[in-house]
Amino acid sequence: MKYLRYTEYYINKKKHIWDYVPYAWCWWNYRNLKRKSNIYIMPNSVGPGFSPVHPGFIRIGEDVKIGMNCTVVPMVLIGKTRPGTITESYSIGDNCYISAGVTILGPVKIGNNVTIGAGAVVTKDIPDNAIVGGVPARIIKMKE
Repeated sequence: MKYLRYTEYYINKKKHIWDYVPYAWCWWNYRNLKRKSNIYIMPNSVGPGFSPVHPGFIRIGEDVKIGMNCTVVPMVLIGKTRPGTITESYSIGDNCYISAGVTILGPVKIGNNVTIGAGAVVTKDIPDNAIVGGVPARIIKMKE
């Protein structure tokens, strides 16, 4: 996460000629660590406090916006319903917990304080304060 944040800093910073060397260094380290840990998170897609629990397959594209203090367990894929379609936007709220083996397909909006159970396939929007699970994912319980 450290090199992801450094890369985001140099991407968002006003560019000067002396910024390209540290940007290239951060990008190179981020790229190598991405390959070693098998965690593919595009810059500027996750909020502060984002926490991948441990190394394992996690894929988050550039069209995804994840809120603050979210936790993601390995084997999570956030992707398109069909390859070759136009880029769609995904929105995941604050304080969410995405469990192991979750697949999020299509343009969906997931609310705040949502827990997604292991192995769920999310294809529809999820409201705030919900616990969801199953294939396809459905609301199991609403938190109070």
